[in-house]
Amino acid sequence: MNSTRSMTFTSTEIRSLWLTTAAGLFIIGASVAAVAGGMKYVIIALAVLIARWVYKKPNEGIAAGTVFLIACNLVFPPASRFDWATEPWEMRYWASGLLIITLAAGAGIGVRNLLRVPAAAKVFLLVAVAAATMGLSKGGSLSYVGRQLYGSILLVVYFAIAYRIGDEELFLRRLRTVGLLGAIGFFFYYAAVFSEYGFHKELTVLGTLEGAIAILCSTVGLTRKSFAWTVSGLTMLGVPLLLFARHAFLMGAFGILVALANTATTKKTKLIMYAASGLLLIPSIFPWGAELILERLLNSRSIESMLPTGASDASSLVDRELELVASIEVLRGSPLLGDGFGNELVWDSPAHGAAFSQAYVDNGWGYIAVKMGALGLFAFGWFLFIVLRCLSRNALPISVSLVAIALVAQFSEPAFFQFSTAPLCGALAGLLVARGPQGGLHLAGGPRLEAQHA
Repeated sequence: MNSTRSMTFTSTEIRSLWLTTAAGLFIIGASVAAVAGGMKYVIIALAVLIARWVYKKPNEGIAAGTVFLIACNLVFPPASRFDWATEPWEMRYWASGLLIITLAAGAGIGVRNLLRVPAAAKVFLLVAVAAATMGLSKGGSLSYVGRQLYGSILLVVYFAIAYRIGDEELFLRRLRTVGLLGAIGFFFYYAAVFSEYGFHKELTVLGTLEGAIAILCSTVGLTRKSFAWTVSGLTMLGVPLLLFARHAFLMGAFGILVALANTATTKKTKLIMYAASGLLLIPSIFPWGAELILERLLNSRSIESMLPTGASDASSLVDRELELVASIEVLRGSPLLGDGFGNELVWDSPAHGAAFSQAYVDNGWGYIAVKMGALGLFAFGWFLFIVLRCLSRNALPISVSLVAIALVAQFSEPAFFQFSTAPLCGALAGLLVARGPQGGLHLAGGPRLEAQHA
């Protein structure tokens, strides 16, 4: 009798066993693929495994997209991470795997339930489709048009999933676990290549993802007075720091300072924290602020010798400001929908030369002006308004993370619109709006769904 009982597993134990087995198989498969080739098949297999899981448990879907993207960054990074001119062909498999996962989560919830979201999200999606049509009519590349439309769709879909069925505590736990494992994996990788590259920059969204999760974990640690959560967040912040991803590190630091201000017990401490967070916005938004800080840092030879090539150059920030100026010119010429998705923006770049052009716009606010015009600015502004009006101390981790992304990261990358970060932004926004303006659970679109199928 005792033997029979000892072999009985609870549903939680079975779930943990399944996850551990899947993780072990993935690590083994990734190790073999790294040596023998075929990592793209491992990534798709991982996507299928996650899709199977989220179809049965759709509330797992809000974190699943971000979890998958962190795994992609670690085990199947783009070849363009060292040279932006290289075609990042690996990201096609990222996008395909993410599509499999998203479709599974959507099928688990049901299309009708996904459509029961605030009107602002629906209007934004309609404008995105119109921008894609405009882009194709103006000769935009089908590949770029599809890629950019995909990012906007993912923002709305993950918003809808989180809004209708999201479990905030589960979301935070999943991201903490995977974010911490991702950070540790990245540290091992960085140590392995350090002898060849030393301190170096890489073009990757891993810094942004880990930076946003660092804010979530650090804020949870501060509000719950949990040392483990705080340490997890600070550990993840080491990823953008080592990548010399200025905007991602500043985003993380800004978010943590705002969280400290909101959890401070004295007015003096609050004022100091808010003032410090405000100062961090200067180098994030204005190039001259970054140049001033870099100039002070470079007065120290020891610090200068540690910085990788290009880290002491603020021309990338200047480029983002010039992109914003060029975006305004596009908006003047084509005010309704801009140039649409897929078309290139042209500006005189201090880093790349005169009349430089690219389909990707680094400045997130310039991106929406160029790609979606005044209608896009209105639709996204409306969407952002219904999200930010729900900011609350009762949802401090989600609130602080979203503010940091909007005020810091969005000036250096279209975080809300690129497919590699849109699932995280959409999930954060959906969880916050589900709480309502007062921070309590509120759903204008109908009753909240259970964790199983709709």
